[in-house]
Amino acid sequence: MQLNEIQDDRNQISLRRWRVMEVTTQDGTCTRHAWGHDATNNQGRASSAIIEFSLDTMTAKTRSGTLYKLVGLPGNSRIGQSAWVKWCRDNGVVAELDVTGEYLDINKVSTLGFKKITRSLNQ
Repeated sequence: MQLNEIQDDRNQISLRRWRVMEVTTQDGTCTRHAWGHDATNNQGRASSAIIEFSLDTMTAKTRSGTLYKLVGLPGNSRIGQSAWVKWCRDNGVVAELDVTGEYLDINKVSTLGFKKITRSLNQ
């Protein structure tokens, strides 16, 4: 799936030590969201609902129009997790499931794929 180029850099965020979560809200709505460490701005981020995802570029476009680049390997950023906990509390989340492995399963990444992922850390 290809994503359109976003012209405004403010709408692009690179997340390191990221996770993807599926949530259910009080009204029964299920959505998926990315969270992690926004290294550019040195803050935790939690996205709005993911509407498109590109495995080739490891980018997720969200309902708000923001493009999140998932950089490097998944992880657990304390600052990102704090943003996620707040987002869940503010949005009435009643259940959550970690679905990160559906986006990048480290056990299934080839050597070439692993090199591509680690190169993304230098961008």
